[in-house]
Amino acid sequence: MEASIGFGILSWRGYASVAAALETYRSAGLFEMFDRSLLFLPQIEDAGVEIAERFGLPFAGTPDNLGILGGFKALAQALTTDVIVLAENDYILVEPREEAERQLTAARRHIEAGDAHVWRLRFHGRPSLDHGYENVQAYWPPASASAAKRLGAAARRLLRPGKAGSLIGSTAFIYETPERRFPDDFRRTEEGDLLIRSRALPWANNVFMIRREFFLNVVIPAAEARVRGRLINGFPTIETELNRGWWRRQDFWTGLGRGLFTHRRLADRGY
Repeated sequence: MEASIGFGILSWRGYASVAAALETYRSAGLFEMFDRSLLFLPQIEDAGVEIAERFGLPFAGTPDNLGILGGFKALAQALTTDVIVLAENDYILVEPREEAERQLTAARRHIEAGDAHVWRLRFHGRPSLDHGYENVQAYWPPASASAAKRLGAAARRLLRPGKAGSLIGSTAFIYETPERRFPDDFRRTEEGDLLIRSRALPWANNVFMIRREFFLNVVIPAAEARVRGRLINGFPTIETELNRGWWRRQDFWTGLGRGLFTHRRLADRGY
């Protein structure tokens, strides 16, 4: 029996952003690709309910703000499908319906098969040396780099091996074939996407696909156990907590394709 799949959007206020994002989803027929979709509204207000009703989207909420960790946890608990795609309210869809269907189908297949534990769906396009990954190139320069740059990078890797290892996964954003250079940390799928070890690529809260049970029973408890120090708006984020070291120590795999969604936060956020 095929696993069910759901799409959940977390929106604490930010009504202009979520309305703009939902319009891109509706225009592409994105909701039709899921068994269930849900808009989750912490500190629920009439403005959020009105947007859900405008788009004909089921909604749920809580009287208080839950932050990112608490909000995603509550959203996943309410979105009762086997596989879930979770998004914050300011990620618009930038690919057409056919491409969305293709990527979601491929990601779902690898998530259900257990090849990937999480699949990133944020759009990054083609690898590019001009994409702003100077820090990655400082440790892992391209083959065309000068001898001086390659020597400097080797010295950095020697002095900071942990930092160098954590940047290996990000070479996927700037090089065409990172799996040739780092075969222990990359795998190429038959669709041409990449699978990347968790030791080489951090957790990211961007739009992602994941098994609901894995998210609620493994990811969320690990994040909750590491809440301390840096908070966003007074709340933990999942990213900060997992990336303190726990995620890198696991033998998990992240799927990475071209991506579907890009960040667009509008100035009128309501907060």
